[in-house]
Amino acid sequence: MKKIIFKQDNEEAFWQSWQKLVLDRKASLLYLKLNLEYYLAYSKNIYLDKSFIYLVNNQLLAGVFLPIEKNGDELTASLSGGYIHAPILADKSVEKEVFSVIDEIARDNHLAKIMFSIDSLMDDGDYNYLQKYNYLDTSILSYIINLDISDDLLAVCRKGHKSDIKRILADKNYEIFYIDKDNPDYSLHEEYRTLHHKCAGRITRDKKTFDIQFAKLKQGNAVLFGLKYKTKNVAYSYFEFNSGKAIYASSANDPDCEQSSFYHALIFSAMMYLKKINVRFLDLSQPASPSAQFGYNPDKKQLNIAFFKRGFGGDFRQNFRGVKYFSKELFKRDMNKFIGEYSDSLPKSA
Repeated sequence: MKKIIFKQDNEEAFWQSWQKLVLDRKASLLYLKLNLEYYLAYSKNIYLDKSFIYLVNNQLLAGVFLPIEKNGDELTASLSGGYIHAPILADKSVEKEVFSVIDEIARDNHLAKIMFSIDSLMDDGDYNYLQKYNYLDTSILSYIINLDISDDLLAVCRKGHKSDIKRILADKNYEIFYIDKDNPDYSLHEEYRTLHHKCAGRITRDKKTFDIQFAKLKQGNAVLFGLKYKTKNVAYSYFEFNSGKAIYASSANDPDCEQSSFYHALIFSAMMYLKKINVRFLDLSQPASPSAQFGYNPDKKQLNIAFFKRGFGGDFRQNFRGVKYFSKELFKRDMNKFIGEYSDSLPKSA
């Protein structure tokens, strides 16, 4: 007997099953309850939440996070206009049935498109299975560091990175520190929030999202690294982790104390910390892919950030993604937007 539990109908039962599924599948931190709550708090356009759990004969076999946003006059299964993490499948035999349910939800709610991304740190095979269900392949590349690759993580870094890391670590004017579940400090986390806004020049997201980040830290799924210059904290980098996998989530620095090698030392120090607590893989997050693809149009600044991230001795890994359109008009608009943006990046004719 098949059974579907929608989050909107029974939130307690949904979360109980979801967290069991995440634990059993050793899913990455992206699927943690606090992370999903973070994404929902971050998005300003949530219209519905059609997330559901899928059971057969009371056996938990799949979970689907499916927020629906209203963007203009159109409804899309997306997060802040971007990709949702693909379903968690405890049993591949129900894959077709689960995607059939997703299509039914799309039709019933008149969705214009669905956007899914397969976590690069999940062991879900070596191909984009979304294509089987008529999703347009929009994959890009992630950059993953295997922290087990060497006992000397500095040795695998790019030459320039090594120099910058050594210089900061040797300079007595600098001090690197961190807070985690063993020494949480809300005032330091608030300082990180303040620097985040100062660095961006505006308030980019609600305070609630930062409080959720602090909750993840206290729960034991995050660490915040900081850099002090003399008597002032001038930069922070935030990392999340679960089941031996981590992601570089965000950074902020004081623009009044601009120093290009702040993040070299912070990321390297975090790599050492994560290795020590038996995290094996670190995803440096986007931007990391080196060029524009459909739905991914990094500007020059983002491409420079991507190049910087690729200096820490990792390797490219496919970040499989897919978009399924239910609206021909939206498909045409998205395609024309891509053509215009991609054309701007093409070499100029002689």
